[in-house]
Parts: sequence; structure tokens; C-alpha cells
Amino acid sequence: MLNSPRIPLALKFCCRTLAGHSHWQNIAKVKGAEDAKKSKLLTAWVPKLRTAAKVDSNLERNQELQKLVEQAKKEGVPLTAIRNAITAWDNQDFKEHQFGVQGKDGFIALIDCATSSVKKTENDIQTLLRRHNFKYSSVGFMFSNIKDIECQLPEKITEDEIEELALQCGTEDYRVDPEANKIIFSIDADDEKELIGEVKNLELDIMSNISRYVANESTTIVNSETKKRLKMFMKSLEGMSEVEDIHHNVENMDEIIADS
Repeated sequence: MLNSPRIPLALKFCCRTLAGHSHWQNIAKVKGAEDAKKSKLLTAWVPKLRTAAKVDSNLERNQELQKLVEQAKKEGVPLTAIRNAITAWDNQDFKEHQFGVQGKDGFIALIDCATSSVKKTENDIQTLLRRHNFKYSSVGFMFSNIKDIECQLPEKITEDEIEELALQCGTEDYRVDPEANKIIFSIDADDEKELIGEVKNLELDIMSNISRYVANESTTIVNSETKKRLKMFMKSLEGMSEVEDIHHNVENMDEIIADS
């Protein structure tokens, strides 16, 4: 009878250790992938929910917020994250803050944030700026502040009546969402109070009032290194849950982000 080769005890122990290591490594990989998916989900939904809740966090009164909450639930956003996003403005320390940044080849941007720690957010963005050779800069004067004021339209209103309504509100810059029966007025921030006064006189319900900043002059980035740094910087900003919006002056930004 042939004797089976004897495997040293130390080698047996080593094999078992390696097998166990492989098992936990696979678990770590799966968990890491799940964590990354969850993080991406939160950074996509939390700012949306927070912005909608700023007008009114009551789901019964704020139909737009109610729709977003239902969509977020379907996407798998945890209920705790949804609740925290909606109630964020109840925290007295929670504030909005805007950072101006500047990079090479004429790139400028305004970063809108909502955070309970402005200093921490400032430091986090500063880390990204240093990494990509950008810097903080006072560039607000290089943008125009536009207000998009969304209102509920009366039932069965005609196109002519909508046009007349816009003229009464003092603006010809508007768009209509027929499915939701809403009108969105776009107006310079300096004329905001006057328009809101007219809207209230006409007894229209304001659903949202959102600021956006349009660069007075735009630029096109052609340098490949700047494109690479800009893409990484924007992707990093999008991964921060504190970032609400990014206003910039780059015409070919979509192309830069999409470029693999």
C-alpha cells in the first residue's frame, strides 16, 4: 500500500489561513461595492431632497417634495437619509454658503453648498483645489444671478392668458410645464421682490424659488491637461453631499465630463 505524502502541519495551517483571507477579501470587495453604490445614491438624492424641502418640508403641502421622496424610496435611498435631508433646515447650524474658484485657461465657478460646518466644507474643497492646481477666488462679480420662480397655474388657463399673466408679472422670460400645470418665471435677482409681489397679487401659489448663476463670459477648454484636471475636480465635487449646485463658465463642460 502506498503511503500518502504527509503535509507539514505549518503548511496546512498556512493554506487554511490563506483560504480564510481569500474569503474575507471577497466579502470586503462586495461590501466595498455596495458602499460605493450607496454613497453614489446619497450624493445624487440628498441635495435634491434638501433643496425641495427648503421651501416647505411638509409633504402634504409640498407636492414636489412628495414626488421626490417617493422616487427616492423606489431608488432605494434609506429612509433615515431621506428624513435627515428633509429636516436639515430645522438645524440652526445648517447654512448655505457659496465658494468661488478659479483654474487655468479661464475656468471659473461658483459652488453652492449647504452644510452644518462651513469650515469643514471649505477645507474639503481646498484639498481638491490643491490636488488639481485650482484656487479659491472672488469671481461672483463675473456671474449674473437669475431667479427661477415656479408657480402653479390656474386650471384650464389658455396660452393667451398665460402670456398676459407673464406680462402682468413683468417678464417675457418664462416657460410652461403643461403636465404639471406650472409656469416658471426667469428674472434678474434685482427684480425678484417686484415679481413676487405681482405673483401674490394674482393669487398664484409659489412652488419653488431657485437661484442660478450665469457667467457673463464663457470659455472653451482645449488644453488636454486642464480638461483632465477639470473632469476629476468636477467629479469629486459631485461626490460631496454638501454640494448643492455648481455654476461655471465652460461651454464644453458636458463634453469634458463625458470624455473617457
